[in-house]
Amino acid sequence: MAVMTLASRASHPQTGHTAEDAAIIAAIREETLAFLAQDHDRWARCWVHSPRTRDIYGSPFAGLNVLSGWSDICANMKRVFEDGLACQKTDFRQDGHRISVEGNIAWAVFDGWALTRNGETEETFETRILERQPEGWKIVYSSVYLRRDNGARSALSVAVDGTGQIVWACDRALKVLKTHPYFTVSSGKVRAHRLDWDRTLQQAFTRAAAYHGFFEVYRFAEENGGPVCFPAVLGQTDEGGVAVARLSVRDSTTYLQLDGDADLDRRLTVAQAVFGLSDGQLRVARHIADGDSLPEVATALGISINTARTHLSRLYEKTGVNAQTALVRLLLSVG
Repeated sequence: MAVMTLASRASHPQTGHTAEDAAIIAAIREETLAFLAQDHDRWARCWVHSPRTRDIYGSPFAGLNVLSGWSDICANMKRVFEDGLACQKTDFRQDGHRISVEGNIAWAVFDGWALTRNGETEETFETRILERQPEGWKIVYSSVYLRRDNGARSALSVAVDGTGQIVWACDRALKVLKTHPYFTVSSGKVRAHRLDWDRTLQQAFTRAAAYHGFFEVYRFAEENGGPVCFPAVLGQTDEGGVAVARLSVRDSTTYLQLDGDADLDRRLTVAQAVFGLSDGQLRVARHIADGDSLPEVATALGISINTARTHLSRLYEKTGVNAQTALVRLLLSVG
């Protein structure tokens, strides 16, 4: 086992990294550059070719993928390159390297950032274990966890902390917030336009923040059969609709959806079975849950306003409520 000298571990006065750290960071960066260039031979030279080599990927959308042994890792990447499946990045960074070296083994953790071809950004938490080989440092273990990806961002949403402070939002979401009928941004925080609505919204943010821990989310999913996702009924609009804030939790972050509830159909399907709703009543309920007023519901479904009122009356009778806000709150709490 090689012995490190004090000189080899002396820190650079500006970066805080030693010459050996710099070589490790360069080896990690070279593997990423080879991957982006889709150069299999160049990429393969960055790895230890051993049965003990392991490559792990994870994301909220795609789940966990584990490859063990160089033969499987190599064959998988060859297929990825040949089939054109490699990630299309136009820029990337690797920041905050924390490196430990013990003899011929190096452990590095760092944060990644990348800009995709379609203008989306991705954040990753990454770990590498490297071994010192005669020709330099080689990767023997890699793990990449994608914090936010296209699948996780399929809905137009804004990420906030427990106080409603925006921690991430794409340009389109920020643009939508400028003219949103329910929400606005003040001093970097998402607020509701009306004081009573905002009180409910801030309470919802606090409630969601209670699930920012991994084990809290795990317990919620175990008890409820799904991820942390819930609506907060703010109140009735001037047009007669119902304002709803739809929140979800992932990555220790609360997301406020701005383009509807991706889980709404499932909730209403359960509500239909629980309350014995007809298909016509269910269609009316869906539009009301989306915030439409009764005239808007009638127009959207191509029915008369009287028919829409009849469906709404039946909904009240079957659910035992007598107001649209209460109806929405009840229907969205099912399932």
